[in-house]
Amino acid sequence: MINIQNLAFSYTKAPFIEDVNFSVQKGEIFGFLGPSGAGKSTIQKILIGILPQYSGSVVVNGIEIRNRTNQFYEQIGVDFEYPSLYEKLTGRENLRFFASLYSGAKNDIDTLLKSVELLQDADKKVSEYSKGMKSRLNFIKSMVHKPSILFLDEPTSGLDPTNARVMKDLILKEKENGTTIILTTHNMEDASELCDQVAFIVIH
Repeated sequence: MINIQNLAFSYTKAPFIEDVNFSVQKGEIFGFLGPSGAGKSTIQKILIGILPQYSGSVVVNGIEIRNRTNQFYEQIGVDFEYPSLYEKLTGRENLRFFASLYSGAKNDIDTLLKSVELLQDADKKVSEYSKGMKSRLNFIKSMVHKPSILFLDEPTSGLDPTNARVMKDLILKEKENGTTIILTTHNMEDASELCDQVAFIVIH
C-alpha cells in the first residue's frame, strides 16, 4: 500500500528529513514515534500530498505522490491533531457536508456518530462541543467516505482515558476491516497496543 525509498525533505537549506525508507502492507497499522519537531507530521503531510517538493520515491496506493490527481483523495482519510470542522454547523451537518465532497460509497452517518457516542449530540452546533467531542467528530469525519488508508495525527491527544479507549477500539476495528492506518504519536503505550510496525524519528 505504501512504499518509501530514500525520502528527503527540508523547509530550508539545512537538512531536516533524510534517507527515510519503509513500507506498509494493506491492513497494517504503522506508527511514527518521536519527540515534537522530529518530523513525524511532516512525513504525514508528504504522504498525503501537501508537501510534494521531496526527493526520493513516495508511493501510496500505487501512485507516486508528486504525480497524484484529485482521485487519490477518494481513497484516503485524514485526521489531523487539530479539528477542521465548521463550528456553525451541527455535528451531523458537518458529516453530511464532508461526505458530499466524495463521489464513492459512504459510511452511514448515524452509525459513525453512534460509534463515538455522539449520536445524542448530533444536532448540536459544533461550537457547543467540548474538545474531546470535536476530536471524536473529526475522527469519524475522516472515515465518512470509506477510505482504504487512514492518516491519524495524535488520535488520542487530549482525550480522557474513556474516550481514548473508544478511539483506540475504533482504530483496531478499522484495521480488522482491512484499512491501512498510519499514525503519529508520542505515546509509547498507544504505539505498543495499536501498531504492527513502529518507526522512531530522531533529531540529529
